[in-house]
Amino acid sequence: VEGYTDADPIRKSKWKDNLELSLQRAAAVQRQLESQGISPDRMYSAGFGESQPRETKAKSRRVEIVVVEYE
Repeated sequence: VEGYTDADPIRKSKWKDNLELSLQRAAAVQRQLESQGISPDRMYSAGFGESQPRETKAKSRRVEIVVVEYE
């Protein structure tokens, strides 16, 4: 579970910076997936902050679920 943000600096928020915000976004989604029965051993959370923005602020504020198939 990968969290991202836009590139705007954090001003008035409980988060220290965009990296912390992106980590919290990813962790929240991971917790939700765990509550739906997905084992935490099968997941990881990562935050990328503002390092990979999209073309708009709205699209940059996102969480992506990456599925990897293991043989």
